[in-house]
Amino acid sequence: MIPWADKQVKVQIMAQVQLNTIQMGNRGYPLLMLHGWGQNLQSLQPMGELLAPIAKVHIIDLPGFGKSAPPPSDWDTIQYADRIYEYLEAEGIESADMLGHSFGGRVSIRLAHKYPQKVRSITLINSGGLQRVSTLKQSLRRQWVRNMRNAFKISPLYRDELLTWHSQNYGSRDYLNAGALRGTLVKTVSEDLTEIAKQILIPVLLLWGEADTETPVEMGHRYHSLFQQSELITIPNRDHFMFQTEGSHLCSYYVDKFLAKLPDAR
Repeated sequence: MIPWADKQVKVQIMAQVQLNTIQMGNRGYPLLMLHGWGQNLQSLQPMGELLAPIAKVHIIDLPGFGKSAPPPSDWDTIQYADRIYEYLEAEGIESADMLGHSFGGRVSIRLAHKYPQKVRSITLINSGGLQRVSTLKQSLRRQWVRNMRNAFKISPLYRDELLTWHSQNYGSRDYLNAGALRGTLVKTVSEDLTEIAKQILIPVLLLWGEADTETPVEMGHRYHSLFQQSELITIPNRDHFMFQTEGSHLCSYYVDKFLAKLPDAR
């Protein structure tokens, strides 16, 4: 019998926010996997299947994505971390390894900071959470775009039309596709986890694609300097979704090696 043949699909209802999850693997330490913005648990499932022989894998649709219920209001990453904490409590998981891609990395960092007793380690794949380093030209352009939008908000004529035009021309792809989660997106992308990262004491593995344009590899190097215990592995010619297709095998290889070195490892 293959180790992940007992794969379970669960729907957990708690705090009025339903979570859809997949569980696979029946030995090793619990490993929670959190996807990026606009994705769902299926994006991480190939990696989960590769890691199931050595871990009890839980892949979660974050609130508002996949088959999980949306948050009842505009959440920040603290509230997302609270919901994952509730999941750990409901499943009877005393401590887990976290793996987060992009937005899921933000949530993993928040969880480890707020509930350190619940997290043994973190693996971050092209994670968000730090503000991008900008040139003076880029900073001035962003301020100009922001000022334009603020002016449109108080326009006595065609306010809604002007704001729609502004969003369509200057909004990011995630912003345009966020729908009911737009307020949550605005809240979370404005967060800077620099000071929180400095306080994370557990081991952290940083996996970064050197061709990533959404969370540039410079962020990986910055995170590496902020965490107390971290290992940074950068992969040439890999973008923001470096864990997909054949990349799932490469990322799983590094995660396996990392987890094997941890205390209480197999």
